[in-house]
Amino acid sequence: MKYKNKNEERAWEMLKKSIGPRIWSDADLGWFFSMGLIFGILMTLPLVALADNEITMEQTGDNLQMGIDQIGYKNKIQMLDSNSYITAASLDLYLVQVNTSSTTLPNSITFDEVSGTGNQMKLGQGIDWTDITSDTDLSWNYDGWEGGGHEMDITMYGDYNQLAVQQTNQSNALDGHNFDLHLAGDGNEVKIKQQSNGAKNTDLTIYNDYNDVFIRQKGNGATHNANITLDGLYGTDLILKQMSQTNQTYTLSVDCMNVNGCGVTVTQE
Repeated sequence: MKYKNKNEERAWEMLKKSIGPRIWSDADLGWFFSMGLIFGILMTLPLVALADNEITMEQTGDNLQMGIDQIGYKNKIQMLDSNSYITAASLDLYLVQVNTSSTTLPNSITFDEVSGTGNQMKLGQGIDWTDITSDTDLSWNYDGWEGGGHEMDITMYGDYNQLAVQQTNQSNALDGHNFDLHLAGDGNEVKIKQQSNGAKNTDLTIYNDYNDVFIRQKGNGATHNANITLDGLYGTDLILKQMSQTNQTYTLSVDCMNVNGCGVTVTQE
């Protein structure tokens, strides 16, 4: 393949190295964060893509770091509309998205608006993070086939939120997973996995401070559902797991008024 310039050549070489498990060096991250948007533009050119990978974002503020891998076809990173924006003094993003099928629905990550300082995102779609709990380990795997169709819709307010989201199917699946998030307040930490074939759905709303939430929905051929609203004056630790190959639903609303905080654990297997 002919490259138009050295930056394009290097971007493609790093793309090849990024597939599969990888521990990123500081040099890799520094260069890749700076080249993320440029690489996204290159991916939309006819020379390098058979179906568009799209990136449309607006950002104001300082010290934004962004790393973008969009591999395959029809991956979209976008804002909700022309009035959407991201305002952050210190916001780290690392977005991957893998879609090996050019004939299915796209993977889509939509930021309504993100504001505040100290927020971190990891995200994914079409991949499996090696360690979803780690802020520094950005290595990931995928099974060689990802049919797309995953969606995210994210709105974040406040400071010091941490978010790590996955969403991946098993081989030969063409149905994606849905994920929706609304955060308000400081110090929240959210980790959500949705794995295996079959539609999984999560709606999550957090308003108060210092929540620690982990949700995992996994099960081949099964439809799981979770609608969760956490609010109150104090934080809530929540672990929700819905597993196995049977359909399961759950709706949870917590309004914590305990000065020592609240804790909820739900397991359906």
